[in-house]
Amino acid sequence: MKLIGLAVIGAMLLGVATAMAQSVRYGVGAGLLLPVGDYHSIDKTGWIVGADVTYWLASASVAIRAEGSYSRTGQKQGACCLSDHTIAIAGGLVDVVYAFGKTADQIRPYLVAGVGLYNWRLSAPGLAPSSETKAGFGGGAGVAYRVSSGSTRLFLEGKVTNVTVNGIYYVAVPIRVGLRFGAK
Repeated sequence: MKLIGLAVIGAMLLGVATAMAQSVRYGVGAGLLLPVGDYHSIDKTGWIVGADVTYWLASASVAIRAEGSYSRTGQKQGACCLSDHTIAIAGGLVDVVYAFGKTADQIRPYLVAGVGLYNWRLSAPGLAPSSETKAGFGGGAGVAYRVSSGSTRLFLEGKVTNVTVNGIYYVAVPIRVGLRFGAK
């Protein structure tokens, strides 16, 4: 009797794990990081790379996404601050995604918003690097295009992100292009 009970529980857990795996997508992307506001006054356009894991809820329109990114910008010509400095930002966010249309649609636009932690690191010749980790938030929109009869999608996504460090608002617009793989 115990063996049958364990077998039933094992089968149920396997079913849950299989169902969850069918709702997960993995993504990688890269693009531009466009500084805005105070950040734009000292730094020029930089680059960003990132990866994400998205878990689609049963509705297939709402998902939870965990994402990580790394970006770098450099001094804008003629900026008043530290010469030849770079700012590197490593971030981890948890997002809510809302997708329009059906999962089978060729083109699927979506909205995304989330919160997370950003490690902001300033490096300049002759100075010790300074680093701070701060909470930040962001939101934006994207579009996913199914590239074949499978589930692989090409995506284009833009956000506005905001982190405040030492009283300066580091607002940026990351624009990423990449691929997402998985079941939905």
